[in-house]
Amino acid sequence: MTSTLTSYTLIARDLPTAMKRKAADPVTARETAYYKANIGKVKSIDDFLADKRLYAYAMKAFGLEEMTYAKAFMRKVLTEGASSPSSFANRLADDRYVAFAKAFDFSSLSTAAGSDAVEAGADQADAAAARLSGKPILRTMDFSGAQEARFTLTTQLGDGKVSNATIVLDKDALSAVASDLTKVKATEIYTAIQAQIGASSLAGQVNPGLDVFDSVVFTTTDYIDLGADGKAGGTGDDADTPYAGTGAARTVTLRVAAPAAGKVAVDIGFGTDVAPDLAAQTVTDAYLRQAIESDAGSEDTGVRLALYFTRKAPTITSAYDILGDSALTQVANTLLGLPSASNATSSDALAKRAAKIAEKIDIKSLSDPAAVEKLVRRFAAIWDAQNNVASAPILALFSSDGAADALVSFAARARS
Repeated sequence: MTSTLTSYTLIARDLPTAMKRKAADPVTARETAYYKANIGKVKSIDDFLADKRLYAYAMKAFGLEEMTYAKAFMRKVLTEGASSPSSFANRLADDRYVAFAKAFDFSSLSTAAGSDAVEAGADQADAAAARLSGKPILRTMDFSGAQEARFTLTTQLGDGKVSNATIVLDKDALSAVASDLTKVKATEIYTAIQAQIGASSLAGQVNPGLDVFDSVVFTTTDYIDLGADGKAGGTGDDADTPYAGTGAARTVTLRVAAPAAGKVAVDIGFGTDVAPDLAAQTVTDAYLRQAIESDAGSEDTGVRLALYFTRKAPTITSAYDILGDSALTQVANTLLGLPSASNATSSDALAKRAAKIAEKIDIKSLSDPAAVEKLVRRFAAIWDAQNNVASAPILALFSSDGAADALVSFAARARS
């Protein structure tokens, strides 16, 4: 049996390759393809929970695989969301549920539909266009740095045909229309959106605007599909088809997307929560990482704990974050030689344990990859000494990084 330290290091040193290898696994590839192809079709919590493959994939991606059976529990997590401090997810002592609720907040999709004409009685009314309006934005916004608003805009015609475009608002997009990037006006944001829609497949289908409160507004318009030839006139497949911008069959939907790497999300009236389908890559990457950790844990629990701690360390802000996560607690207990926390149920006992962890582990250093790596290697060595002595008895004698590197190097040569 390979030691915990050796197995962990071999995976951690080339994690991208490990993820590519896992992604190429036929079963994983099939489930990932299904998730990407279908998550955009989900419009509600009911839709999500009803699709067993999507739901199971998402649960595993967030490390909640053991709770997949508890649909009523997870429905409550999703229904109450994570925006309120008193929501069910926020009351649970596990941030995985908060992350899950945020990732699958289907109410974050901003959608508006038109209405059909009413011809009888006193309620007679003409058909109306779909009109999607955001919340009032600031009179001026700063786009001089890494700020970015990114979203996809989609409209559906009466025959079900869908057109969409991705709109990006950042200093590059706004420099041509804004006189001062530190104080971009609502009218300048509107002008930049208008230009991008005009250059997309939405041209002529959706009209952007501003209301009296400076909210960004998108309204469906009349549209002519020029047919296969893209030219006016013609017959058969080339024939033009006019569509009204009104009626219940017309919709306009806005989905917030994640900002580009190095950018900071800003709100132009539709929030900053990324729509589930546009966050698909984040979820599939998490799924692959979870799968790697799970595979490693099937052979050695210590390897899974080490990989998990490495992934979670940058998010730890206090000793209570560690105590609120059973896996992180197990790592801390191993490092510090503490007994199981099962008897530390009172607030005083938890406070004493938190103080002990904070005294021995520099929480601030967990944002430094080098410091985390040193701590994890120490954990792996201790885990080996306590659990894998029969397979690697000499490992307990080594604690320095140099010795650990030598062991890993030897193992790698032995495998090749």
